[in-house]
Parts: sequence; C-alpha cells; structure tokens
Amino acid sequence: MFGAIGNIAGAMFGGPVGALVGGAVGKALDGGGGNQQAQAFEAALQSFAMQIANDSMGEFDEAMADTEEDFA
Repeated sequence: MFGAIGNIAGAMFGGPVGALVGGAVGKALDGGGGNQQAQAFEAALQSFAMQIANDSMGEFDEAMADTEEDFA
C-alpha cells in the first residue's frame, strides 16, 4: 500500500526519479525487501541527488552567463 502511495507522490513532486524514490520509501515502510530494498533506495536517492546537482549547475551556468552579458 505505501509503495503505491510513494510512487504517486514521488511522480507528482519529482517526475520519474521522484517516483522511484517515493516507491522505494513506500516499500521500505511496507517492511519488505531487506538488503535489496536498501540498495534500491540508495540507488534511487543517489539518482535524485544527481538530478538536483545537475539542475543547480544549470542554473549556476545561466546566472554566470547573465553576469558576463551585464559586464560586456
């Protein structure tokens, strides 16, 4: 039950990666999976963190380009 709820909530807030993380959290709350579930959650969390880092770097690059245009 929690796995499905996690998938839906994750998809709403974080797209496909969010759904993966939400599903992993939900399945962990359901109490199944043990070590495999922990590995899946860790992989999903790493993917989510990389997505956030990439988005932040993209915003930083845009800000730097805007700053260079202001001084040109």
